Amino acid sequence: MKLQEIFTQKEYSAIEVDKIVYARDASEFEGKCQAVVWPTNKEQLVNMLKFGISGGVHFTLRGAAMNTLGACVPAQSVVVDMSRMNKILEWGSDFVVVESGVVLSDLLRSLEKKKLFFPVKPLEYPVCTIGGMLAMNSYGLDTYYGPIALWVEELEIIDGKGNRILVSGAQMKDFVGMEGSTGVIYSAKLKLLFEPKEKTVSIFKFNTLTAMMDKVLILDKNPNVLSIEYFDEYCSSFLQLGQALHLLVEYNNDSGLIKNSEEIVKIDEMKEKLQDILVNKKYTQKEDPKIPLEQITKFLHWTQKNGVPCFGHMKLRILHPCLREGSKLHSEMYPLIHSLGGEVAGQYGIGIKRKRFLSAEKKAKYKILKEKYDPDKILNRGVLLD
Repeated sequence: MKLQEIFTQKEYSAIEVDKIVYARDASEFEGKCQAVVWPTNKEQLVNMLKFGISGGVHFTLRGAAMNTLGACVPAQSVVVDMSRMNKILEWGSDFVVVESGVVLSDLLRSLEKKKLFFPVKPLEYPVCTIGGMLAMNSYGLDTYYGPIALWVEELEIIDGKGNRILVSGAQMKDFVGMEGSTGVIYSAKLKLLFEPKEKTVSIFKFNTLTAMMDKVLILDKNPNVLSIEYFDEYCSSFLQLGQALHLLVEYNNDSGLIKNSEEIVKIDEMKEKLQDILVNKKYTQKEDPKIPLEQITKFLHWTQKNGVPCFGHMKLRILHPCLREGSKLHSEMYPLIHSLGGEVAGQYGIGIKRKRFLSAEKKAKYKILKEKYDPDKILNRGVLLD
């Protein structure tokens, strides 16, 4: 059997222009694409993976390819574009089952018609797919809802051995956040809400990091605080808040000074604009270190000293220093993060770019999972592990 026999003529391509296009994702990396397939059903996925095992063919999974770490870059592999697996399979009163290629913005529009709400909405929501979000265990803009892992009841997986398995509970950790290296996510049963949490908001202004972090320590102990969002002088200025340090604090009660729902919507829209503003100003390399709270001041001194715009989520201890493309500051920043007891990848995953910074413990864990679910190593070669 040939790969072309599993897919129709419109679902398989080995023409040069497609191979060039699919050799890259949104990162700076470029790989070698042997062919591209667009599966439309799970039987194709099963047959494809079994073909890969018997024929020694490798596959790289791809959603919207928004990843900036090279997680969708092929390594002498066939790219599996999941975009045509975009059906809503089942509706429930408080859940929905979707194929992994469903685009989040399309799902949100369907939920709005049914007066239902899915809380994990990343900045990339107009184009990101559910499968891609699960592969990276994405957070939304409202980080207090947690990562998408908390909003999944069940997954249907085709693992690297071609087995179809239903996954729930603790076993979902073997696939969510594993960047496609342990199996193909065919479908997901997502938990829904009837409406978002009500919140109030306060915005605090500071002239020094010391004063700001003193306030963070107080807010962090407040059980009614949902999130503490940080904006440095650059980001504050870009958002027209004034050139100072700011904390945007969201509460689950009426503690916030801003209670009007229309004003709160405008604040949410302001947060959504920041990434586009940064990209337009050529700060395209957004990082996501996770830093212990007591060490955050040292890291923010470094961003200030180097003129690096930075914002972040203080309750998660995740910051977003934004570098210009081609910046050499990574070589200084990553060792600094380690020296502060932090993690290079707090929110966006590992991909190709950051696998050399994985701890020995995480490498050992990933190797065990790879051997369990993909012993022939046909999935996402070069991602997470060499």
